[in-house]
Amino acid sequence: QIQLGLSGVIKVVAYIITSIFSSVCVVMCNKEVFQHGFPFPLTLTFVASVFTWLYYRVLKTTGIWVPQKDENGKDKSLPRTENIKVAFSSVCSIGFMNLCLLTNTVAIYQICKFATIPCTLCIQYFVFNQKTNWRVLSALVLILGGVGYSSFKGFQAGNLGVKGIVFAVLAVVSTSVFRIWQGTKQKEFNVGPVDFQATMAGWRAVFCLLAGIMLEFSPVEQEKTVIVWFGELQGFSAQFLVLIGWVLGVCVFALTVDFTSFGLIGKTGPVAYAVVGHAKTVLTIVVGIAMFPQQETAATIRADIIGCGMALVGVVAYTHFEYCFKNSLPDWVEKNIPSLVENKVAPRAVEQRSVP
Repeated sequence: QIQLGLSGVIKVVAYIITSIFSSVCVVMCNKEVFQHGFPFPLTLTFVASVFTWLYYRVLKTTGIWVPQKDENGKDKSLPRTENIKVAFSSVCSIGFMNLCLLTNTVAIYQICKFATIPCTLCIQYFVFNQKTNWRVLSALVLILGGVGYSSFKGFQAGNLGVKGIVFAVLAVVSTSVFRIWQGTKQKEFNVGPVDFQATMAGWRAVFCLLAGIMLEFSPVEQEKTVIVWFGELQGFSAQFLVLIGWVLGVCVFALTVDFTSFGLIGKTGPVAYAVVGHAKTVLTIVVGIAMFPQQETAATIRADIIGCGMALVGVVAYTHFEYCFKNSLPDWVEKNIPSLVENKVAPRAVEQRSVP
């Protein structure tokens, strides 16, 4: 009744629509901020992190959100060392992804998000010794094929330079590490996703500020710094107010993405959330090409569509095969072409899962 009397189904639909809308909007708002003459992604990330931290502080102070408690009655959180590690990886992920968006097209940026899947799997295999099967690996080959094709065409057309490639690689690696720690640290210390996000927000803002001061408040990467940018402001012009509006959009939609992702996974599960992610990808690329056509040519648009299409098919296949593998369920290949599968799921395990 407090939440407008929505039924369970309507809540899930609302989460899905809001998640897709906010995910597309946060990318577009980021790009608009850069296009309006504020090319400082780390400073922008700092502003968004402070907004998130203040949001949770207000919720806690007003009693709208009550943190989890440990056995001593204190608010649950990660140990300081672990919190710093995860926050630092989060800043690297967001910062390098924004730098990737700044130096590349929206389509290349979105393809880099695809590339985090095989990168995550490689880290899990070589660092955590987590193995998988050949169907999952085949899906990853398809993803990498799409990423490689679109990236190669973008490089040929001049849309992808050396700096863009470096930022893209760093973004993929840092995001993969952050995603792994998001799951492992929550389970290790039994901290819920909202509490996890809230306890990390303050440290993330600190690291963003330090990184911004080192790289964007001094002429390290570019001659124009944040201080110079503010010095060139000529009052609260219409253009400045528009920029503030886009920055506020980044803050609000970034927070909404976090909220809806936690809610959607809680109401449905990781597979449904992954499927929603595919819809986000398609819409982000389409809207990006529509809003920033000057960054694309006919050849790169075709390459983006083909490359993203290949990667999208690979992501859908990966989602199915990985879910079946982790839950000991027979996947599509095992059901329809069993001769290709050497180690099949035990019939008894399938029967046990079928019992209501």
